[in-house]
Amino acid sequence: MPHTHMHMQHMQHTPIHMHTHIGNGKTTLVKLIIGELRPTEGEIVHASGCRIALVNQHHADQIDLTMSPLQFLMDKFPGDSSYDHEQALRSHLHSCGVTSEMQLLPSSALSGGQRSRVALAAVSYTAPHVLVLDEPTNNLDLESVASLADCIESFKGGVVLVSHDQYFVGRVAREVWVVDQGTVKKASSFDAYRAAQLAKLK
Repeated sequence: MPHTHMHMQHMQHTPIHMHTHIGNGKTTLVKLIIGELRPTEGEIVHASGCRIALVNQHHADQIDLTMSPLQFLMDKFPGDSSYDHEQALRSHLHSCGVTSEMQLLPSSALSGGQRSRVALAAVSYTAPHVLVLDEPTNNLDLESVASLADCIESFKGGVVLVSHDQYFVGRVAREVWVVDQGTVKKASSFDAYRAAQLAKLK
């Protein structure tokens, strides 16, 4: 990607959608944001203490299907094993749409949408400031996509979304940036960008 100056200042709950055609550098940009790649020119500076979490198309595959959602989170975040810690995990699961009943079921008995909620609960428990979602809906059915959108809408941090799912983008995106030929430009809205692209086809 050619040298590009871009300033990202994430504010409270500002989902940003990155849109691009295949091969125009969105994967590279995502890896630069999360620190998996270093820029060949210029620099990337994260705010001190900034926590960034990645959610990709395989996010629900991380769940151990033999465990209940509560067991899964207690295994992943053992804490001090106290009653208060368990209640904190229960409360967090509930805030992500995993009900008290679901929390005790084997994850294998949950629907795809419910597993997606559990996976996002695991990612968001560490309270990241920014979630980076890289094509998170690719392997999801319609119910799961809607469930994931519900979770993202309730997330209290910043969100960077790379997706070609028009329903999902329409639900959660508040800003749209277009990655094209090594540049990143902000569009006025997703609807405006989509209308412009359709007009090119006529």
